[in-house]
Amino acid sequence: MMTRTLLLNATYEPLTVIGWQKAMTLVTLHKVEVLAHYTRAVRSARREHNLPAVIRLTRRVSWRKLGIRFSRHHVYKRDAFTCQYCDTQLPASQLTLDHVTPRSTGGPTSWTNIVTCCVACNQLKADQTPEEAGMRLVRKPYAPYWMQLSVPNREDDQAAELWKPYLWQ
Repeated sequence: MMTRTLLLNATYEPLTVIGWQKAMTLVTLHKVEVLAHYTRAVRSARREHNLPAVIRLTRRVSWRKLGIRFSRHHVYKRDAFTCQYCDTQLPASQLTLDHVTPRSTGGPTSWTNIVTCCVACNQLKADQTPEEAGMRLVRKPYAPYWMQLSVPNREDDQAAELWKPYLWQ
């Protein structure tokens, strides 16, 4: 069971996503208020507890917002596992990363120059810019905010529904 819990500051600002075990610890210590529960539950020695979906800290904390670590998986997730040239959604095993401005012409390996690409489009584009290859990007690459990569995916519809009122869309 890999249930995640959205943690909000006392001001209802989304802070981070934590595992259900950490969430249950915070609930037990009375450090948070539970705003929404999942239908799933866990059992302790004496009772059954509904798993918290959204919790709010009872005291405001200062939170340093960190950037998202650049990685292949995070780029795939940012681009929804979709080739940014042909707009085809594929499993990670059939995807690769592409430098929009090729490395050979000084293109950096950064959030704003890397996109998810299928193998066929990557071979077609080769060592050219999209314009030179006669291709266009579906979406311009950008550096995502942590929340964009933490939002529940399609497989976790209950979390998506429970979190929706607390996330800025």
